[in-house]
Parts: sequence; structure tokens; C-alpha cells
Amino acid sequence: MPDVSGVRHDLDSVFPDAPPPALVTAAEKDAIEELYEAYRVALGRPSDALLGDALSAELRQAVLNAYKEVQDKGKLAALRNALKLLATECPYCGFGQIQDLDHHLPKAIYKPFSIFPLNLVPCCTTCNRGKPRKPKENPGMHMLHAFLEDLSGYDFLVADVRLDPATGSLTVDFQIDQPAGMEAELHARLLNHLDDYDLHERYPAQVNIYLGSLDAAFELAFESGGAEGLRSFLIRSSEKNAQRFGRNDWRTALLRGLSASDAFCSGGYAAALGHAVVA
Repeated sequence: MPDVSGVRHDLDSVFPDAPPPALVTAAEKDAIEELYEAYRVALGRPSDALLGDALSAELRQAVLNAYKEVQDKGKLAALRNALKLLATECPYCGFGQIQDLDHHLPKAIYKPFSIFPLNLVPCCTTCNRGKPRKPKENPGMHMLHAFLEDLSGYDFLVADVRLDPATGSLTVDFQIDQPAGMEAELHARLLNHLDDYDLHERYPAQVNIYLGSLDAAFELAFESGGAEGLRSFLIRSSEKNAQRFGRNDWRTALLRGLSASDAFCSGGYAAALGHAVVA
């Protein structure tokens, strides 16, 4: 979570107090802060209420224009740097390098949140460029909010692992389960997340790279303890990964899926890594 205690300072930095006619008055800044609070309460879900229609068109445009101050040499460059340090990997895909700030609600439509820290999500360029440019009307297709929606109480990302009996090649399909207590709308949004960021197509390369880095560890675990030794290693690794990256990190799900595969643990890992075919 970014620190939002300084949002008024941010507004004052880009819109300094001045005698009338000031570009942005203190009362208008108050109105913007009220919208910020409404955004937080609504968990950043798109709605007409967050368009800021009560603000003048000139004020909304001024806030949009102020985003230039979030760039490297702008008045809010420190905010940009602080936000990019919040994550080590893109929260949308789970592996991309942090390079951009994504406007969760697009700034072209939701102009009042152009410089609001909760609306600026550190992410990789591929995810930032690939996401839909306009929020979808169907609530079941609303994007998940990386800061405001805590999904850590669920285990929903599952890796379906299969080994080809003829070639030994490995296939991994990531799926979204609907655990007890998860509402249908949230489940639909998670399914949509995989599609919005093309993760079915982007995960395979990451799986190959990640498993390649564990090749020697798999071999040692199997040589010292056979199938159960490798299975135990995979389970422990998934638990450690969950502690570090989360229960629904793709690596956590992958390790869990591999541990449940008798074919992989019984020696099939060697052929699977040799073929390195993942879909």
C-alpha cells in the first residue's frame, strides 16, 4: 500500500496556494480529496460517481495535466520513485520488471485520480500496454485492484500439470478455482484477469525458465529420497514461496501442481526438463 497521508501536499505542490484567481482553490482541493476518499471506499471500482462530474471541466483537465509532474524531473518525481519501489515484480503478471506506473482507473476518463497514489500501480510495460484502455461495464470483468483488494484469504490459482506418456514433455495449464466463500463475481474477475493480461500465453516461457533454475535441486532431491524426496522438496518449496510471494503466486501454484504429479515426482522430471515443452 502506498502512503496516502501526503496527498494534500501533492496537490499543493502542483497547484500552489495563490490569491484569486488561483488555478486551483483550497475548496477545489478539498473536493478532490473527498473524491479520493470515495475511491478508497469503493476499492477503485469504476463508476459514474468517480468521474468527478461535480468538479469543473477545467479542474479535471488541470489534474490530468498535472500527471507530467509525476515524471522523473517533475515536482512529484519522489512520488513516482516511492511507488516504483513498492514492488519487486509486476503485480499483474507476477514476473515482469517494474518499469511503469499504471493508472488503475484510466486517467483519460477518470481525470481526478491522475496523480492519486492509490490509482498509480507499479507494473511492467507489457501489462501496462496490454490492459484494456476503458473499464468494462460488466462488473464481472472489472480489473482487480492491486492495492485495495486483499485476496490472500483464498487459494484460487491452480497449476494443472500433465506429462505426455510418449515424449515425457511437460504441459502446465493455469486455472482459477472458486474456493468456498468466494463470490461468483470475484471468481469471474479472476478469470478475466488471466485473459486481460494474456497470462495463458505469457506463463509458459516463465515456467520453462523457472524450472530450468531448479534442475539441479530436483536431481539432488530425487537422488537422495526418490519420488517422495522430490515431492517433499516441492511441497516445502511451495510453502516457502507462498510466504515470500503469496499463496496465489504462479510459482507457488506451479510447485504445488508438480508435487501432486506422481509421474513428475517418480522420475519424469528429467524428461520433462529435457523437453521443456510447456503450454
